[in-house]
Amino acid sequence: MRNVLLSGFVGVALLASAGARTWTDKKGRKIEAEYLSQTKDAVLLKLKNGKEVSVPFSNLSGADLKFLIDAEIAAAEKEKKPGDEGMEKKEDEAGGGEGIVVEVADPAWNRPVPKEVVLKAPLEVQEEKNGDLIHYSSANFRLVADSRVSSKTVEAMLEAAELTLLYCSELPFGLKHGFPRVNGKYEIETIAETDDWVKAGHPRDSWAAMNMTKGNPIFCFEINGIRTSGRASEAKLKQVTEYVIYYVCRAMIPESYRNELGDWFYTGLPRLLQMSQISEGKMDLGQMVVDIRDRMVGRKPGRELIFDKTVELPPLPKLLEMQEGGVPDAAARRKLTAQFLVMVGYLMFLEDGGKATGLREGLRYIHDFEKNMPKRITYRTEEELEKKRAELLKLRNAIGETATALIFRKRPWDEVQEDLIKLWAENKLPVVFEKN
Repeated sequence: MRNVLLSGFVGVALLASAGARTWTDKKGRKIEAEYLSQTKDAVLLKLKNGKEVSVPFSNLSGADLKFLIDAEIAAAEKEKKPGDEGMEKKEDEAGGGEGIVVEVADPAWNRPVPKEVVLKAPLEVQEEKNGDLIHYSSANFRLVADSRVSSKTVEAMLEAAELTLLYCSELPFGLKHGFPRVNGKYEIETIAETDDWVKAGHPRDSWAAMNMTKGNPIFCFEINGIRTSGRASEAKLKQVTEYVIYYVCRAMIPESYRNELGDWFYTGLPRLLQMSQISEGKMDLGQMVVDIRDRMVGRKPGRELIFDKTVELPPLPKLLEMQEGGVPDAAARRKLTAQFLVMVGYLMFLEDGGKATGLREGLRYIHDFEKNMPKRITYRTEEELEKKRAELLKLRNAIGETATALIFRKRPWDEVQEDLIKLWAENKLPVVFEKN
């Protein structure tokens, strides 16, 4: 029998010696059983009464997968023979890296979703000339400008960045900033004039972009309606700070969430945070449900009408499959983003009494799965390597489906949709679902 990475289990000799253990499937059903064998798609277990049952790998719980990963590593180390080292990928090659490190569960997953955060200390900005650039730095961020920027604009942008970082860190969702630090700070680049923006390779009609080399956001002041001196009206300043919130929040969302959940969370959460109220070192989301309601049907002063009286959503499975980037029409994309916002608002502030139980569990499943994945594949032949990669891919393909089921607390779609309609109706937002 081959020892296949993450196909479910390691060799008979290793697991048989472990005796019976408790296994849990995706529906939470538990059995005491001993490992017997495996096929391409399932593992065969022996119950205490002698009966044999087959369990698909895609149905296994995160705890079972963790057990299997630990066992895979132990088996690889145990079976390793002198001279085998040459058959492993090195750290800088495909399939290389360190072995898995299993950590104690982070108690932050049990925290409630915060309605507000306050900076722990008043914002202090340090200004420094660096060649042709000017650096404006706060505790965690550095605003890099090619010309002088007004103190009001600098403070507003850095305050928004600091508060977004703090709020996302306080969420019980396993968010962590993905920007690389440069000399201890996360950088936000700005370009004052449109012509310089275009010369740098950005479209003339784009307000902001990501630096694909560094992974940090870049803003053009002139396109955003901010004077080249960095001065701005209240409306334009609010606009650029909303973009700061959007990009900093996106940087906090792990790539695994984006891969497994698509755009709805990656777009919905940053858009939701953009609607927060920021003043005097405080980010307030206490009125978020009301703000979502008012914005959706045009009750929010100064906001355009997105839906005419009633928010219409596609059936949830279809909505979860839709990608914002795949919608070419700007109006349709704005509508889709608003639909994502309605769903994220429901999951964060309404579902299960506002405990975000499902969202928390689904994101934690992805987080723990990725954390416990071994980063090194041991093999003796190229054929064995390709097989292990195929099995790994198969398991990964099941992550999103399992996480989605957990996010909606394993309820049928009809039940979820009825709950969403009911809870938004209680908050005076009419929601209907399109008929299949």
